[in-house]
Amino acid sequence: MPLLAPLALLGLLFVPLIVAFYMLRLRRTERPVSSTYLWAQLVRDVEANAPWQRLRRSLLLLLQLLLVLALVLVATRPFGERAAGLARDVILVLDASASMAATDVFPDRLTAAKRAALDALADLPADGHVSVVAAAGSARVVANEVTDRSRLTEAIESVEVSTGSADLTDGLKLAGALAARARGAEILVVTDDSAAEAPDVELGVPVRVLTVGRDRHNQAIVALAVRADSSGIKRSVFASVANLDSERVTRRLQVLADGVPITARDLALDALRRTEVVIDEVPAGTRVVEARLSIPETPGTTVAGSVDQLSLDDAAWAIVPSDRLQRVLLVGPGNVYLQNALSLLPNIELYGATPDEYPTTTGRELFDLIVFDGYLPPELPAKPILAIAPPRTSGLGAVSGKVEGPVPGEPASDEPLLRNVDLSRLHVAEAVLIELPAWARPVIPGPESPLLYSGLRDGLPTAVLAFDLRQSDLPLQVAWPILAANLAGELLGIDPEGVEPVTPGAPVDLAAPPGATALRVTRPDGSVVELPVSGAAGSVTFVGTELLGVYTADAVIPVSASPDPSASGSISPTPDPSATAPAEVETGPIRFAVDLFDPAESNIAPGNGERLVALGREAPDDAATSGVARDEWWVPLALLALALLMVEWLVYERDGARRLWAGIREVTTTGRFRRLTSSGRGR
Repeated sequence: MPLLAPLALLGLLFVPLIVAFYMLRLRRTERPVSSTYLWAQLVRDVEANAPWQRLRRSLLLLLQLLLVLALVLVATRPFGERAAGLARDVILVLDASASMAATDVFPDRLTAAKRAALDALADLPADGHVSVVAAAGSARVVANEVTDRSRLTEAIESVEVSTGSADLTDGLKLAGALAARARGAEILVVTDDSAAEAPDVELGVPVRVLTVGRDRHNQAIVALAVRADSSGIKRSVFASVANLDSERVTRRLQVLADGVPITARDLALDALRRTEVVIDEVPAGTRVVEARLSIPETPGTTVAGSVDQLSLDDAAWAIVPSDRLQRVLLVGPGNVYLQNALSLLPNIELYGATPDEYPTTTGRELFDLIVFDGYLPPELPAKPILAIAPPRTSGLGAVSGKVEGPVPGEPASDEPLLRNVDLSRLHVAEAVLIELPAWARPVIPGPESPLLYSGLRDGLPTAVLAFDLRQSDLPLQVAWPILAANLAGELLGIDPEGVEPVTPGAPVDLAAPPGATALRVTRPDGSVVELPVSGAAGSVTFVGTELLGVYTADAVIPVSASPDPSASGSISPTPDPSATAPAEVETGPIRFAVDLFDPAESNIAPGNGERLVALGREAPDDAATSGVARDEWWVPLALLALALLMVEWLVYERDGARRLWAGIREVTTTGRFRRLTSSGRGR
C-alpha cells in the first residue's frame, strides 16, 4: 500500500508506550472501608513493591491500540492508483453568469457546478496541473497551474455568481491561450449551456463539458423605463415582463416610487411571451421607480406555475428624468430649424441673443447650455456647449479650412447620440474641416474630419456639429428632431444612457461639477467608494457596477470652492430688458441604476453541451490515459478513528453511561404510565 507520508509511521511508537502504561498500572480490588487512615502505610508499601504487572485482558487497551493504528494510517495518507481520465494539464472554465444562480438544483447551479468540477478533477493525474477560469461578464484567471488539491478547492470555491451575462466566448478564448502553453492540455467546461448562441471561438485542444440544471421555470422583468409626455408634466412607467417558461403562469407586478408602493397588478403571462404594462401618473418629485415581480398569495387556491427559479431578474429600477426647468441660450444670427427643435423639447426654456449682444449679456453663468451657431466668443464659457459650424480654432478644436460635399461615414452601432437616428440619406454641401480634440469621440465620421463629435471638455459636456444646418438636408428629415433631443439630453445631463439602466459590470463615466475634488459613490448595499477627480479630467470612471440596484454619486466640494450665492445677477439674453431672470441652478446627486435586462440570460433552459464540445478537436487515443490518478483513503480512516474514539469513551465511562441510560428509560416509562393513568381517570 503506497503512502504519501511514510514518516508518520513513527507514530506506531505509541503502541508499546500504551502497553507499558497498562503493565505499570496497579490493579486493586475495591472494598468499602470506614476509613483509609490505617491503610496509608500499607498503600505506600504496595506502590513500592512489584511495579511490573502481568498484562491482562482489557477492552480499553484493545480500543486504544486500534485508535493509534487508525490515526497513524490517517497521517501516512495511504492511496490507491488507477488510470487517469484527464490530461496532465487541465484548464477548468467555470460558468459564473447570472443564470447559474438558478435554484432548480440544490442549492443553486453554481454550487452544483463546483461539486461536479471537484468530482471530475479526481481523475487528474498525480502530477497534473489545473488552471481555473471564471467566466462571467469578463473572464479572469482564478488559479494558474495549481498542483495542490487544497489550493485548487479553495480557488474553485472562491468563484461567485455574477449579476451579468456571459456567453463563455471570453472564457474559452482565455482557456485556449492557457492551453496553448502546454502540450496535450484539455479544457473542462462546467456550465448550464443556456446561452442562445454558441460561442464564436475555435479551440485547438479537446473540450469536455459538464452541464448542470434541469428546469426552465423563470419569469423576468426585461424592461423598465419612465417617460414624460410632450408637456413634460405627466410621467408614465413602462414595464415589460417576460415568461421564459413553457407554461402559462400568474405573477404580481408591484411598482414603488422612492420605496413607497403605488400600484400592484396580477398578470396572466402566456408561455414564452412578453407582456407590456403601462402605469400612468407617477407621483410628482419621484426620483427612483422600482418594480418587483412575485407570486400572488391567494389563500385556499393553487397558483399555476408557482415556481420562479431565478430571483435576480425579479426586481428592476429606473431613474426618473429630472423635471427641473433647463435654460438654453442660443447665440447666432437666427436659425428657425435649430430654434424649433430646441423649443419643442420638454422642460426647456429657450433664450436668444445675437453675436453682437452676447458680450454684454449678463447672467450667462446661470444657463444650463449655450448653443453657438456659426459664432464663437473670444473666451469659451465654463458651461456645456453645442457649437455648430465653429468659424475659428478654439478649445473645441483646430479649424483648418472647409471641405466640399463630405460623405458621412459609418458611425458606431452603439453610439447613444444616434439612437433611433437614420442618417443613411444625409447630404452635406459644405462642412468645417476641424481636428478631433483629445477629449472627444467621433459621432458621425467624415472623410477628413468628423461631422459631429462629443465629449467632456474639462468636465463639461460639449458637442460640435461641423456643418451649418442650412448647408445640408438634415433639418428636412425625421432624424433631425431626434438627434437634437439626444444632443440636448447628453449636454444637459439627461441623456438616456444616464437615465436608463447600466449593464452589470459595465463602466460608467460620471461628470464632476466644477470645483469638485472627488465623487462619493454609494452602492446599493450601502458601501461607499470615493473617486478622486483630477483637475484636467473633470470626470471619473466608476467600474464597480456588479450589484443590481440604484447607485448615487455625490460631489465632494471644499467649502472654499463652493459658489457664492451673491454672485448671481440679472439676465438679459434678449433686447427686452424686462426679461425674467432664471433662478440659480441647483445641483444634486447623480443617480444611475444597474439592472439585468437580458432575456437570453433569464432564459435558464439548460443545454447538453454538445455545441461546446464541437468547438475543440478530438483528443489523441493516449491523451486521456497519460498518467495515473490517486485515490486517497484518509477520509474513511478518519471516520474509523472517530468511531473508535467514541466507543473507547463509552467503555471508559460505562458506569456513567449505564446510569444515564437507566435514567432515560425510567423517565420514559414513568411518563407513559402517567398518561395511561390520566386517561383511565377520564373515563
